[in-house]
Amino acid sequence: MRLIPISLLFLVLVTFLTSCSDEAKERSLSEKFAHYSTQNQQVIFSGKLNIKDILKNADYQHIPKLNTLISKELLAFNHGIHVDSGICFTVEGLLNSGENPYEVNVFATLKNKDSIQDKIASLGLLMEHGKNIDFALGTGYGVAIQGNVVLFHFQEQGTITQQQFTTIFKELNEDTAPTLSHEPTETGAIELHTHLDHIYGLYKQSNAITLDKLKQKEVDQLLHNATINTTINFEAGGITIDTKHNFSESLKKRMMFDAHSNQSLASLAKGNATLGVSMHLDPMKIQTFIEDFNPEFFKQLGQTQGNIALGMMALGNRPVTNLFGGQLTFLYYGEHDSHSAYIALGDEGKTISNLVRSFFSNNPLYSLNIHEKAIVATSKTHINSQQDVILPNFAKDFGTHGLDFFMDVTDYNAKQPALVGEYPFLNVISWVKITATNEGSTIRIQGKDKSKGILKQVVDIYIGLIKANF
Repeated sequence: MRLIPISLLFLVLVTFLTSCSDEAKERSLSEKFAHYSTQNQQVIFSGKLNIKDILKNADYQHIPKLNTLISKELLAFNHGIHVDSGICFTVEGLLNSGENPYEVNVFATLKNKDSIQDKIASLGLLMEHGKNIDFALGTGYGVAIQGNVVLFHFQEQGTITQQQFTTIFKELNEDTAPTLSHEPTETGAIELHTHLDHIYGLYKQSNAITLDKLKQKEVDQLLHNATINTTINFEAGGITIDTKHNFSESLKKRMMFDAHSNQSLASLAKGNATLGVSMHLDPMKIQTFIEDFNPEFFKQLGQTQGNIALGMMALGNRPVTNLFGGQLTFLYYGEHDSHSAYIALGDEGKTISNLVRSFFSNNPLYSLNIHEKAIVATSKTHINSQQDVILPNFAKDFGTHGLDFFMDVTDYNAKQPALVGEYPFLNVISWVKITATNEGSTIRIQGKDKSKGILKQVVDIYIGLIKANF
């Protein structure tokens, strides 16, 4: 038996390894899109929609006419693209005077080209064929297919051309060395990325930003690769919106939220709080930011006439730190429309306290508790019903972040029913909570029925209103 030549074995091995390598290089749409949205300087917003997650939460199937309409369209698209894997999108170019972007691109993974072509034909468009690309051009929109990707393109002005599609696909398929992706690893029903670095660059090109070269260079460094990554999820009858700041350490040091918790609750009026806002800022960072990037601001205020100019003179060279101590808290109790507010004063707190005492001590609406470093104002309609401030269970950590907001919507509705009449969707919301730090923020909206999607609860409310009016 003849032995297989070594050279032939080597050739087979190289061919096998090369084919495996080529397969390994094949990137998914998500990977291509992450690179495209990060490198394309025209992209101001990018994201991903999980259409089925959104529709499932709305439970559209229990609405006969809506079910028929959506199911038909969803089925048509589901034949042509992989809806389950999500739809990626970009908003590109600065917003114009009508608050519309220059263009919007939507990317999806192709499942069946014939189905897409049939859908395009049903819209009255003619599918044309170019080199490695199929495309159809409409007025203000177009569709293109290359490889396993379908592109839906929308633009408000100008004529869409084949070259635009070719350029977009070239950037999408760009084969570059792996780079650090700024896209979050977690997935949600909706993902949105705000590209601050791109937005700043576009405004700089349009001459809408006027800074000297040294400051421009500093801002360039601060905003290098800066993005705000937002993930929206539906869970337990509610919706959670998580935002993370993908910022450089130098930019985070500029952020104005203070890391310490707000200590003002003990100074406020006692009772069951229905709504609250708490802010703990760093006055020195606010002062420094204004001095660095808008040095004429305080000078211009000082040149005005009247009380503002007098106030600026009294506050000296550092008006922010002299006026504001960093903490601000507001609580609303609901009973008798009563509320209480606290503000911490800055280095010139005594001066501010004396001014307030002189002008507002006989105010008919508020009882004032004036200290050298803080002022507390409480509506005179308030009646202490507790020995302490009572917070809702979901807001027990109120005041421990840079920004805190809560609203016990159920309790608020009971005490202020007029608000529900104006905004019917509040009928399905139990509470709202917002927290924010220099690292990011979380918004939680909890529906009353944990067994139903929050979108379904809202839809049911409005369907009920429509039925009641017919």
